[in-house]
Amino acid sequence: MDIQKFVQRRKQKGISQVKLCDGICTQSTLSKLENKGQVPSVRILNQLCQRLDMTISDLSKSERPAKQVRLTVLDRVEQQLMAEQFPAAIKLLATVNVDDLISKKMRMQYYYLKGMIDTLTSNQTATTMFNFTQILDKLDEEHQTVFSKLAYLGCGILYARRDHLGNAEFFFTKVINYLDRARARAKSTITLADIQYGRIIMMRYYVAEYQALRKRLADSDASLGEVKKLCAARYLTLFMPRVKLLEANNAISSGEPSEKISQLLSEALVFARFNKNSVVELQAAALKKQFSELA
Repeated sequence: MDIQKFVQRRKQKGISQVKLCDGICTQSTLSKLENKGQVPSVRILNQLCQRLDMTISDLSKSERPAKQVRLTVLDRVEQQLMAEQFPAAIKLLATVNVDDLISKKMRMQYYYLKGMIDTLTSNQTATTMFNFTQILDKLDEEHQTVFSKLAYLGCGILYARRDHLGNAEFFFTKVINYLDRARARAKSTITLADIQYGRIIMMRYYVAEYQALRKRLADSDASLGEVKKLCAARYLTLFMPRVKLLEANNAISSGEPSEKISQLLSEALVFARFNKNSVVELQAAALKKQFSELA
């Protein structure tokens, strides 16, 4: 989301922050959007955009020249994985022959992607765990690279989805410890390249999902708060569909008011459509229908 485009439009129209937010939100909320990238609710953002004669979709395309970054095929697969574009990721990864990969880093990335895609699409076979152990037991035996942490994450998710929660706890504890150390190095973390930054966000999200599964809802919401901070720092909305959906599920489990749950589901749908995340869009629409029938 290009927040600078929003700011430029407001200034071009000569509208002050006080005037723009009048009757919509507080000036503090608008200031946090413009200066810190903290995106308010979809309802508020939509009203602010309408007052500037623009739509939320107008913020998706930056007028600034794109940074020229050379992405490998594996990087593109990883971006598709982060966006939950699983069919595209599976198809593109199938074009890669691991035996043709020269560097150890690329082989680790391949095995991580293969294992994670199988795990998240429930295409779990005897080779799913093999992909993660290729990293942990062979390519990164001392567990010094981020791919070992991502392999821990994959193992944790795999065990959790098979209802082996004791094994899942072992791996998620390793991921949480890594993320705690990363938080302590926040100033350096913010300078990470986009794909590395996305990995941190992805780990934090799946930790939140696991905490929700274990009914640690306060911890899950806190982890989701960390995800939203990281997304705001880079103006990322890619992860917001699943964040809003998990927040809605947590709110349902916590017995929150129906108005709050409905709002979170609506926001999940808007973010899903905005980011073309059909997985979350289907889940959020089904849950909203189910919830409205029960209300």
